[in-house]
Amino acid sequence: MDIAIIGAGMTGLTAGYRLSQRGHRVTIYEKEPYSGGLASAVPAGSSVVDRFYHHIFVSDSDILTLIDELGLKDILSWHEPKNAIYLDNSLYSFTSPLDLLVFKPLDFISRIRMGLLVLSSMFIKDYSPLESVTAKDWIIRRAGKNVYEKIWEPLLISKFDKDSDNVSGTWIWNKFKLRGSSRGKSMGREKLGYMDNGFINLIDELAGRIKQNGGNIRLSCEVTSIRNTDDGKTELETADGVNIHDRVLFTAAPALLAGICPALPQNFAESLLNIRHKAVICLVLELKNSLSPYYWITVSEKDFPFVLVVEHTNLVGMEAYGSHIVYLSRYCDTADPVFSLTEKEIIGMFTTGLKRIFPGFDENDITRATLSKACFAQPVVTLNYGSRVPTIKTPLDGLYLASMSQIYPEDRGLNYAVRLGFNAANEIIKDL
Repeated sequence: MDIAIIGAGMTGLTAGYRLSQRGHRVTIYEKEPYSGGLASAVPAGSSVVDRFYHHIFVSDSDILTLIDELGLKDILSWHEPKNAIYLDNSLYSFTSPLDLLVFKPLDFISRIRMGLLVLSSMFIKDYSPLESVTAKDWIIRRAGKNVYEKIWEPLLISKFDKDSDNVSGTWIWNKFKLRGSSRGKSMGREKLGYMDNGFINLIDELAGRIKQNGGNIRLSCEVTSIRNTDDGKTELETADGVNIHDRVLFTAAPALLAGICPALPQNFAESLLNIRHKAVICLVLELKNSLSPYYWITVSEKDFPFVLVVEHTNLVGMEAYGSHIVYLSRYCDTADPVFSLTEKEIIGMFTTGLKRIFPGFDENDITRATLSKACFAQPVVTLNYGSRVPTIKTPLDGLYLASMSQIYPEDRGLNYAVRLGFNAANEIIKDL
């Protein structure tokens, strides 16, 4: 079969790799001039680094299997991170259970209740009761109002803004479960995986295998229209013309599919439009000096310019870069005025925030700043979200959908993008 895939992110490339392995002719259309989507790379020092921060967990079996299958296991390394939380204008170590026990912003009973909340989440198998309760109500009921207001409310607001009070308990439960799984079955020290010089290695290898199998990846080629033909095929329109394919897999945000495929049934198109996302603003700084000994700093403060400080080189070392690499990240609606600020304005706002955490920070330490934005970075997982997740196979013959919003109850992550890509490929193969 002649199969088109729209989107050259991790999901699209994984699906294309598997379909091309099975002998199908694969053409991938990507509107950007590069492959990888959220897992693409930007220059950093003498190398490259992920455009948006990534790591994988010891429990991420799908991506680990793929890395092994592609012969890339030797460039995957495991590291033990040091984490912290910024709260009440102070920085607190937050790496181990012991750190929680001595965490001064919470009283002793609240610390115990918070620890039990996170620990017990690992043993919840049936998440369905959490779909109809908000994360706010679930945390307050299980850990108390003090824990919610001090720790989780600022984080939920930073992540979901005006939607924070309606975020499903399923979303926060999955976050707790994932952090526990990063310690492995022995529940020892947390370990995080990273590929030498970034996950672009995996992206490039997948793209190379697709081409070896006779496939084609067309960059800077946006699909503007999807229509069925009279003979049961699917017609894609781009600036370069019209192309006909037997099957089409769409891997971008569902709302975008509704906008370019007028033949979709109205109720299905409306359901896609109702799946909302938050955008992300991510600034990568190359610094002469390190900010702290921590890899991951969660900023639990309301009205702060960003929610995370990720000092990448504190996890993987700086040998590949020759400088200290730091990510600063903020989530918002695309309609938020902050999203439309210029690069200079965002850098100024973020560096002002850095100075609040690190009063000694000097802007002259910045040797390079790279700003990236993505409009569809975080699905808004509200109450009963599971009932709104679309199936991979759409009502339109020959058209399939595999987007970040369909990995529920899991949240974003490279592992789940790989899993979804394989699931989509298997769905198409099964139908054929």
